[in-house]
Amino acid sequence: MGKWTIPLIGLLLAIAVGVGLWGTSHYNARRDLEVTVANRYQSSFHSLLDNIEKVEVGLAKTLVANGMPENVRHLSGIWQEAMTGQANLSQLPLGHDGTMSVSKFLTQAGDYAYMLMRGHTFGQNLTEKDKEQLTNLRKQANVLSRNLHEIRASASEGRLQWMEIEQGARRKLPRIGATAKDSTEKNPFTTISESIDNFPTLIYDGPFSDQVAQRKPKGLTGADISEEEARDKVLAFLPGSLKEGTALEKHSDIKGTIAGYTFVVRPTRGRGIETAIDISRKGGHILTMMNYRNIEDARLDLEEAGAKATAFLASKGFKNMVPTYAARSGNMAAIPFAPEIDEVLIYPDLIKVNVALDNGEIVGYEALGYVMAHHDRTIEQPKVSEEEARAAVNSELKVDSTRLAIIPRENTQEALCYEFKGVDNNDEPYFIYVDAMTGEEINILKIISDDDGTTTI
Repeated sequence: MGKWTIPLIGLLLAIAVGVGLWGTSHYNARRDLEVTVANRYQSSFHSLLDNIEKVEVGLAKTLVANGMPENVRHLSGIWQEAMTGQANLSQLPLGHDGTMSVSKFLTQAGDYAYMLMRGHTFGQNLTEKDKEQLTNLRKQANVLSRNLHEIRASASEGRLQWMEIEQGARRKLPRIGATAKDSTEKNPFTTISESIDNFPTLIYDGPFSDQVAQRKPKGLTGADISEEEARDKVLAFLPGSLKEGTALEKHSDIKGTIAGYTFVVRPTRGRGIETAIDISRKGGHILTMMNYRNIEDARLDLEEAGAKATAFLASKGFKNMVPTYAARSGNMAAIPFAPEIDEVLIYPDLIKVNVALDNGEIVGYEALGYVMAHHDRTIEQPKVSEEEARAAVNSELKVDSTRLAIIPRENTQEALCYEFKGVDNNDEPYFIYVDAMTGEEINILKIISDDDGTTTI
């Protein structure tokens, strides 16, 4: 054996040991990261399940409550749990197909509860039709709850891995309870969507009811565009942070009232959370965008998030957009915007923007309200003066500010109103809306402010 053999062998052994230690360290670090991310998904999933169960309980209590004061409390709880459930749902790496029907249920349940609660404030009792639809919503909540419990059991037993779902949210996964004889494999969340879709449509005078969603979109303008043209528009719309190290691909066609395309953003290398973007075929209007990435600890406050969202909308051609409120959900800010035209706020043309509070990235965008309602309006001059409209407001309300606003009505019509902002004798703030044409008080919203931001109810 030559004089260099032993040192060479020693060097190779040292290199091998070093590579092995580095590989073990790298594997352990990656494994720790995967466990941390999976635990976060599991936490959001458990919170979503809790939200659904509380919605179901609230619906059950509403059906048996004797009196409007009790019902207002139960309906308020349903609305709040549905809104929180939406936030928890957005934190899961389920992809567009897995969230669409669940999101629709939460939106409609919360909106319907909100509408009934407002009706109670005007002395309107539940009708038999209301009770029938609340019963259907409760059945849907029950189906959701049972399916989510099955998914939780599957995850606990190791049959469903959150990191696998993150790696490919739309790849086929075994259906919960499936046997080897099953000829097809389905994503369990898609199975939930199929179960919900079998329920009757929800009919009521609200912005998210099925019959309103089927009306002709007023803001859908322009010529039809091709898939390639849609792709270019999506690329132009995406925040810069989503264009590096990613690939944009067509996922599916959108059918229904607003036909279009769904695109997804996937990382070109390694694991990652996808982003889903819906765009209309007519005119190429971006309808929704949702980035499913994990959001770290918050570093921005709501005011900073609002500035980020305003700048984003301005960069996309939406000028004179005014934030109507800001609410925090976990480490994300949800901020609805309405355009201001000739000093009149146009509430039907809402665009909602979600901002990650860890770095200010835009992680959510929803313009369905804008596309459905936006059109060239002729804003009439009020027939009632501000002083005359003020007379319709409770004299004990201390009015801080007044402005004109167009608001949506339950019958899908619109009304030009004076918006009076003020506080009562307990310093609790409200918005009071008085029709600028008739002088009639037509809506009251209570302003709720806490550490998580400001909302109205």
